[in-house]
Amino acid sequence: MIASLTQRKRVARMTPPNTSERDSERLWRTALTPRWLSALLALIVLVVAFIVLGRWQWDRTQDILAAERSAAAAPIDLAELVDDQGSWNNADIGRTVNLQGTFTDDELLLANRELDGQAGVWVVTRFELDGGQTVAVVRGWLPDDAFPSPLSRQSVIIQGVLHPDEEFYEGANATRVVTVDSAALADAWGEDVIDGYVILGGDQGDPARGVPMLVPPTVQVGDVAFPLQNFFYAIQWWVFALFAVVIYARWLYLDAKK
Repeated sequence: MIASLTQRKRVARMTPPNTSERDSERLWRTALTPRWLSALLALIVLVVAFIVLGRWQWDRTQDILAAERSAAAAPIDLAELVDDQGSWNNADIGRTVNLQGTFTDDELLLANRELDGQAGVWVVTRFELDGGQTVAVVRGWLPDDAFPSPLSRQSVIIQGVLHPDEEFYEGANATRVVTVDSAALADAWGEDVIDGYVILGGDQGDPARGVPMLVPPTVQVGDVAFPLQNFFYAIQWWVFALFAVVIYARWLYLDAKK
């Protein structure tokens, strides 16, 4: 009996550990080496970057949807959308807004603007709201050889579409305003201006009498039911994050097996 127990203990001591346990221990030892800890840190940075980029594209998708829904909403007074600093929410891009106030004498003609293939200018005028804030209003388009007619200084109510600042030709407005950019316009006019601008709606113009032709809104609203491109970009970044984790795990496993 005693001999049998002793023999069993000896056999138990001689039994090699489970293969999966050995592989697991080897994998952990490899993962904790300086080289693989550095690789893990790089992986974490990469995965976080991919997740953030995916989230950014997802937010872009939601912003486009919000802009389309906003454009379909009922018109609202611009003063209700703007805070004390002259800022407003990006979700209101493309929204139809009402403005009550007075056109001022501050006016600029922005060159290199086409309408139906014809070169011309945009007529941009500073509009002072009854509440005191001012906003840039694109009154419309005129051919290069036309001049805008003077405006009445009486209080009026106008309606248009809210746009964000133009961002092309960035920095080119150091000596001359070439884009509808609120910061550049504020410098040119010497007055604070609400962010973005409003493209005027209403009756069609008459360039022969100096009345600008209406400019179609430039924001993209209502054309795309769902922005699939941005959506798939978001999915793509998240797939990249998953792929990076799989590649790391695969290489770690192969290195541990050596």
